[in-house]
Formats: sequence, structure tokens, C-alpha cells
Amino acid sequence: MKRMFILVASCMLLFACSDEKKEEAKTEDSSKSTTASTDKKAAAEILDLSMADPIKKSWAAFSKGDVDAMSADFDDNILYNWSGGDSVRGKKGIQDYYKGRWNLIQSVSFSNEIVLPLQVNESQQPKYAPPGKWVLYWAMTDVAYKNGKKISFWSHTVNHFNDAGKIDYIGHYMDRHPIIEATKDMAK
Repeated sequence: MKRMFILVASCMLLFACSDEKKEEAKTEDSSKSTTASTDKKAAAEILDLSMADPIKKSWAAFSKGDVDAMSADFDDNILYNWSGGDSVRGKKGIQDYYKGRWNLIQSVSFSNEIVLPLQVNESQQPKYAPPGKWVLYWAMTDVAYKNGKKISFWSHTVNHFNDAGKIDYIGHYMDRHPIIEATKDMAK
């Protein structure tokens, strides 16, 4: 019985020692991988919500009919794309377009805003979505037109900032069909 006890104790000691080495190896491996992963930036990072303030400020100015304030943070060579395929290049072109829209609009408001500011360090499609600061913006849009028609729809924009902190790209996603229908009798 004494021999059996010594044999069992020896086996347990052997297993205990081998488990310790495995734990030490695991700890060393995980600290190495943690160090290696912190050296490289993540492909994308979520930024503080305040980084979306220029976008929120822009839409707030637009809701007051102030197109110049709306475009204050736009780069002179901004590209504005709508989901339907239309686009305008240049700050002046965008200002002219939206000043023209205000000839049809009685009022516009935005509610239920959602913003997601991101820093893209590694783009999946650099040609179409360059690295840098992006702000994704969603809002319920309520528009009353001068002809008495009212519509509501969800609107989504993706906004890219250049190195100078100016917005150089806006992709605007919405269903324009209700807008066209609401304003067709106002078109010249």
C-alpha cells in the first residue's frame, strides 16, 4: 500500500509540474500576442461622439435655411453623391443646389439622430473609401413644401474629412421618389 501511495503521489507531482509549465507557456504566449497586437492600430476605431458635431451643426443650419452655414465645414472641392447616382462637385455647386431647393421648401426638421464617428486606419477599398475620419449620420427627415405637401423619410449620410479637417465627400442615401412626387407640380 505504501508503494502504491508513493506511485500515485509521484504521478500527481509529475502532472502538477507539467501543468505549471503549460500555464507558464500560455502566459508567455498571450503576453507576446498582446504586445504584438498593441503595436498595430486597429483597422477602424470608434471616435468620441463630439467628432460628429460638424455634421450635426451642418444639418441644423440647413433646417434653418442657412445653406452657407450648412457648408461652412465643406472643402472647396467636395464631392456630394446621392444614392440615385446624381452628384455635385464643389462647395459652390452644392450651395447653389440647396439654395434652389429652399425655393420649394417651407420647413425641414431632423429628429432621432444617430451618429457614428470612425477613424479608418486601413481601408478595405481605398479608391472609394479612403482612410481617415468618417462620420456616419442617420436622421428622420420631415419636410413641408410650399405647395402644402408634407413627407417624412429616413436619410443617411457618410461623411469623410480630409487632413485639413474639412468635409471632402458626402454620400447621401435616401429614397428620392417621394420628394419628386411631392414637388412635381412645383418643377419648372
